[in-house]
This record gives sequence, C-alpha cells and structure tokens, in this order.
Amino acid sequence: MIGRFSLVMALCVIGNGIGSGDEIATIRWRHLSSVSGDLPAPDVGKQSALVVFDIDNDGADEFAVAGWGEVSMVWYQQTTRGWARYLLDDGHSHIEAGGAVCDIDGDGDLDLVHGGSWASPMVWWWENPCPHFVPGKPWRRHLIKSGGPQQHHDQIFGDFDGDGRPELVFWNQRGRKLLIAEIPTAPRSVSQWPLATVWSWPRQFKYEGLAKGDIDRDGQQDIVGGGYWFRHEGPQRFSVHRIDDYGKSRSAVGQLIAGGRPEVVLNSGDGVGPLNLYRWDGHRWKETTLIPRVDHGHTLQLADLNGDGHLDIYAAEMHTPGAGGQCRQWVLYGDGSGRFVPQVVSTGIGTHEGKLGDVDGDGDVDIVQKDFQKERRVDIWLNLGPSR
Repeated sequence: MIGRFSLVMALCVIGNGIGSGDEIATIRWRHLSSVSGDLPAPDVGKQSALVVFDIDNDGADEFAVAGWGEVSMVWYQQTTRGWARYLLDDGHSHIEAGGAVCDIDGDGDLDLVHGGSWASPMVWWWENPCPHFVPGKPWRRHLIKSGGPQQHHDQIFGDFDGDGRPELVFWNQRGRKLLIAEIPTAPRSVSQWPLATVWSWPRQFKYEGLAKGDIDRDGQQDIVGGGYWFRHEGPQRFSVHRIDDYGKSRSAVGQLIAGGRPEVVLNSGDGVGPLNLYRWDGHRWKETTLIPRVDHGHTLQLADLNGDGHLDIYAAEMHTPGAGGQCRQWVLYGDGSGRFVPQVVSTGIGTHEGKLGDVDGDGDVDIVQKDFQKERRVDIWLNLGPSR
C-alpha cells in the first residue's frame, strides 16, 4: 500500500509515441482514508455506486456512496472540522452501479439519479434539498421507472437529440434495452418518465458502461457504451455503430490525441481484459492496448490531472472479485499525441467506480476511491500538484 503522503514516480512510456517519461509531469498525492480515521466510514452495504458532484453549490465537489443496505446512500461534505457524513437514502433501495446528476427540477442545484440492481425494477431521482441539509434526514426520492425488468447499470445525462435540453439515458440489462427519457415538465409530480428505446438486443448479455461525446463531429452529443456508439437520426431513432466487441466494459470519451474524432477508451469492467484506446483512422476504429490485463477494471474516467492541457486516463482494479492484494489504481498521463506515462497510485486497495473531482476546492482534480464487496471504506487522494 502506498503511504498516506506519497510521491509515486512514472514507470515507463506507452502508447503510439516514444520518448522519455521525464517529458510528462506526474502528480504527488496525499492519501486520506476512513481506515485511518480521516473521514467516517460509509457503512453502506456492498458500496455499489459512487458519484462525485457539487452538492451544496460551494464550488467544491462532495460525493455520495450508495449500496444495498437499509441505509442505501450517504453523502460527504468537507467542513471546518473535517469530513462529515450525512444520510441521503434509507429506503433499502438496492442501488446498482452507475449514477448521474442534473438539475432535474430546475431549482439551481444538482439532483441525483440511480437505478435499481438485479433485485429492483426501479430507477429513481433524489431531490437535492440544498441549502437545507439535515444530517439524519434522507433526501426526497422520486420515480423515473416504476416497473418492468430489473437491473439498471449506468446512467448519463446529455443533449442527445439536439433540442437544447438534457435527456437521461440508462441501460436496462434484464430488459435488454438502452433507454432514453426526456425530463418531464413537472418531474416531482410524476411516477414514470416517458421512455423510448435507443437500442435493444435479442440475447441475454449485460452490456454496460456509458459516456458521451461528439463522435462524428457534427455538433451534437452521441452516446457511447457497451462497445458501441449511438447517433441520433430523428424522433426516437438512433443508429448503432460498433467500436469493439467489449460489451461489459467501462467507457470514456475524450480528445486524447489532437485532431480528428475524439478517442474512446474501454476498460474491463466486470471481468478480466485490457485497457484499450480506440482512434478513428477514417475507416475503422484502430485499437491500442495501454494495459494488457486489468482484473475487474470497474473504474475509468478522463481528466487533465497534471494541468498540462492534455487529458489523462484514470483506471483501477477491484479487490474481490478482482486482483486481490495486487489490485492497482493508475493514472496514465497523456501528452496529446497518444503517448502515456503510467503512475501506480496505490496497490492493494480495491477500487470499484472510483471517480474524479475537486473535493478540496483548490482547483485541481482529486481521486475518490471505494471498493464494492471487500470493505466498507472510502479513500481520497488529494492532488498536490506535479512532482517537478
């Protein structure tokens, strides 16, 4: 395990280019953990989901941890006395991995969406009570989907039809559908949002992972997930385009290489496989393997962590199931040309749905880390800036 105050050096250069690792700055990290008493433990069963966002409109990010217990979700806020934990949901909601945020009710703060797991046919949104937070009082919960097949692993908001308003997209794995919903005019007063099908598939397979980006550079956001990208073609019509047969993967989209279409990154998700980058060459998606074997890589996000103007890749492995005591958490620092310097941030701490955000409000990108089944713990890695 890496120490609580750590400088982790780059290992090598990988990717399309060549050069010295000294050309790309890596980050020094300060490690905080509930295991060390730096913040309260979540005490949420299974810890299936983690979402990082600005809950209290103070300009810094807070985070919410969700799971399968009677206490289904808690959220964390940094105060002058340290990190405080608040109840968010106590409805035994059996929340699946994923989560997305949007100002659903138009009151100026971000509300939260999660879907039910294999045990639930529900998708909910929680109304942010900002600024009236009461530590032991759960947020008001509303329905988006109230019945039908179970399991809703991953959600995302975006303007996918070009109407200037956000839509919600989510997988319904046991229904074998990718669904899209417009936010109702009066979302607090309805128990079912109008749903349309983006895509359906005939055989039982649990596609997952969602991201968004303007893949074809037509000025409109596209949906990426399950090894495909989806383009809006008209009212309730989407075309489906294959990237790779990597359906249970985590997905990320961003301009990792200057020029052309944005790149797609896929990680192994609920299984063992590579961390791959896909670049469009004008005819097909060209695959580059960045890490050959990632054991249950259920974490993947892009951000500029070292402040050099280029996107970096954050990825990690679970503990159980996963790589056990050898599970790793990486940042792959990019230079915008397809070269990456990997940094092992930690070894032995499981990561499931690890997320990025500015949790200390200092203007850079930090890491929030939690695992799924191994331990009820949460870890924060504060970005202390480049090592040189």
